[in-house]
Amino acid sequence: MTTTTELGLADHVCLALVGQGVEHGWAVGTVLAPDGELGRIWTLSRPLTYRSIDNLVLRRLLTRKGTAQGRGRDRSLLRITAGGTKALSAWLDQPVEHLRDVRTELLLKMALRERSGLALEPLLVAQQDWFAPTIASLTTTAPDEDIVDRWQRESARAVRRFLDDSLHPERRPNVGAPPQKMRLSARNQLAAVVAKVTHGDVMSTINVELPSGDRVTAAITKDAAEELDLAPGDDVLVIVKSTEVMLAKP
Repeated sequence: MTTTTELGLADHVCLALVGQGVEHGWAVGTVLAPDGELGRIWTLSRPLTYRSIDNLVLRRLLTRKGTAQGRGRDRSLLRITAGGTKALSAWLDQPVEHLRDVRTELLLKMALRERSGLALEPLLVAQQDWFAPTIASLTTTAPDEDIVDRWQRESARAVRRFLDDSLHPERRPNVGAPPQKMRLSARNQLAAVVAKVTHGDVMSTINVELPSGDRVTAAITKDAAEELDLAPGDDVLVIVKSTEVMLAKP
């Protein structure tokens, strides 16, 4: 039995398109052309498309049954096998392994799921769970980070926002709306920069540095810290009311 790890990205995408009714190699290549339906996400040349189809036929995930007339020559009609259907389902449900795979493989899985009428939520929830430890680690980088640390942190934050927005589109900010001004009863409001973020299972501690160099620590829920997308280097407003320390972020 062929497993998803034995197939490359091109194999999986070609398998998915045939499983969705794209009947021959030329049509698969058209979908994956730069101006094709999936071209904005990822492209595959026709020679590589045919190579993947041959590989899938060799592995008995696709079969050739009959021909259809084309402009130049007859084209072999492709059908997905029971084994191919099983392998495709497993791949479409499996979260991607690395943050760098979001731009291509995860977007392709999302597009192909939508193309088949499959819900995105199961995949996105599994993806959030898979990335949670990595994103938590990358967004609590120490202040002495280098350019690679900063790049990894911002990439992780972008992925977290993308997954959250995809699952909860109702939470997306109204970009065209004028900013709302808020007035708070708390008078002790101090501008600061986040110096360190430490996540626990339920609570997070956010250590911030004031312009004077003094440090203040706020204890807030982990959900609130992630919703504010807090990370070292962020500008925040420290709001002190009685014995409580709150944070606000523009």
